[in-house]
Amino acid sequence: MRFLYPLGWAALLAVPVILLMYLLKQKYKERQIPSLYLWEKVLRQTQSHQPWQKLKKNRLLFLQLLAAVLLAAALASPHMAGMVEAQSYVLALDCSLSMQAEDANGTRFDAAKADMMRLVEEAPGQTVFSLVLLDNAPRTAVSGGKKDAVLRVLEQSAAGGTSVDWQQAEALLQAEQEAIAGEILIYGDDGGNMPGLEANLVSYGGPGENSALTLLSSTKGETGLSVLVHARHFGSSPVEKEITLFVDGAAYDTKTVTLEAEGQADVVFQNVPEGSGALEARMTPSDLLPADDVVYGSAGGDSTQRVLLVSEGNLFLEKALSLMDGVELYVTREAEGLSGYSLYLFDGILPEQMPSDGYCMIFSPEGGVSGLTEGESVPITSAVTSGSQTPWQDTENISFALREGKSLSAAWGTPFLWGDGKALALYGQPDGRKTVVFGFDLHDSDLPLKMEFPVLMYRLMEWYFPAAESLSQGKAGEAMALSLQPATQKAWVVTPSEERVQIAPPFPAQTLTQTQKAGIYRLCEEDSSGVVRETPFGVNVTTEESDLRIRQEAEGQTETRKNAVMGSRDLTSLVLLLVLAAILIEWRVNCRAD
Repeated sequence: MRFLYPLGWAALLAVPVILLMYLLKQKYKERQIPSLYLWEKVLRQTQSHQPWQKLKKNRLLFLQLLAAVLLAAALASPHMAGMVEAQSYVLALDCSLSMQAEDANGTRFDAAKADMMRLVEEAPGQTVFSLVLLDNAPRTAVSGGKKDAVLRVLEQSAAGGTSVDWQQAEALLQAEQEAIAGEILIYGDDGGNMPGLEANLVSYGGPGENSALTLLSSTKGETGLSVLVHARHFGSSPVEKEITLFVDGAAYDTKTVTLEAEGQADVVFQNVPEGSGALEARMTPSDLLPADDVVYGSAGGDSTQRVLLVSEGNLFLEKALSLMDGVELYVTREAEGLSGYSLYLFDGILPEQMPSDGYCMIFSPEGGVSGLTEGESVPITSAVTSGSQTPWQDTENISFALREGKSLSAAWGTPFLWGDGKALALYGQPDGRKTVVFGFDLHDSDLPLKMEFPVLMYRLMEWYFPAAESLSQGKAGEAMALSLQPATQKAWVVTPSEERVQIAPPFPAQTLTQTQKAGIYRLCEEDSSGVVRETPFGVNVTTEESDLRIRQEAEGQTETRKNAVMGSRDLTSLVLLLVLAAILIEWRVNCRAD
């Protein structure tokens, strides 16, 4: 036998205290009385209560000493070594958005966490646990641990604004089950799609109806911005909702919309002032899942970019760029001493000294590009194509004829156009500056005559200068790559909780990973003169979780797995019962003695 808390034996100090209570008797003052005849009995009792008498046999004394010793033993937590049968558990806690629904005497997540903690607390001391937290990036929080480790993690856990990556979750649960031979218990409102895994689902929620705001976008009009808000209802009964648009924190307008059963509707707010910043739409009255009753976005503010085309004449580029919103185009033949532009397009002309500010797009380079290796200009016999490797939407099927071009390669560059097996165009960020290089002259190709040409140029401009509207597509819990202005020397992001996250320097900017909370974020960029430009953008919860009805149950596992392990049995409860029995016997004996 061993004792987990030997300091509990300090309670044995009660033993000498009890003995002193029996040794030290109450003293009486002497008094003169006329006769001792009536006081003989009192005298005998007084003599029996004199202090420091020899201890006599006393059942109460022995019972009290026994209770004190047993209590000290219980406080020391006695355990008896031996083989015990312990059950292993692989616990999975759903931390997705739908677990914030308030239809389970509180939220589903609170109910699930309470039930899981109760299971852990009531399990035998030798039970082995693994704990997997399920969200868009499932992770093993405890692997083959004891009760205390699991309880600590559960105390700090919270539901987020994401959905669950069930494919990754299946791999983690399978690995933990093989490691500890445990029974898998999923606490959540969805068992997921895990056909290769046997698990039990402890289910929460039910057929609760819910409405959600799924989209906020803005476009420029003749009299201001038009802001569109999309609402969707997941339920069998029509509901009436009010949607209020907030612009830079102030209420702008409210509209009423009726959502039919399983229906959806668009609400448009007109004449929103241009140059506005943060946008927020809220739907009332609130329902079971308040987290998806709000959607965040950005009006973008003033996003005009100064673009300089350095060329001896290229109507294709001039026409394509001049038609783009947010582009202020300038044209020059002089390549030296350039500064003050967000983007420089060099069409067959390169300065001896490249500009120190702005981004670059280069056609038919002749040296002068840092880290770029150029091949000889050779005829291209096959069609130049982009294939599926292009990173920009709607540019996957580019195909055009080219008379001649040169292959390009750079450690910082990623190819996106190929001809005759050669990389003819690449993009990247040498020294933190966005750069695109084409290894040919546009006049030697029929690319400008293709429908894909203006699309390609538009997507390239989006890559150089992503609109604040595109930032608002960020989802809570997902990493975001933020594009900075060319003149930015320092950049940071202020989160909805006012936390400041530095993302640059170094350049390129670091990916923003602190996006767990939905709300308005602010990208702050400081240039060399100390001027700070602030761009708000929204991060929203995933609306894939807005349908609160149970979608799929996990397969049942019929067999409970138990393992015999060398451990110890806790005898504390047994000893406490003996303490109680000793106290009851002492009380009974004392009552009879009276």
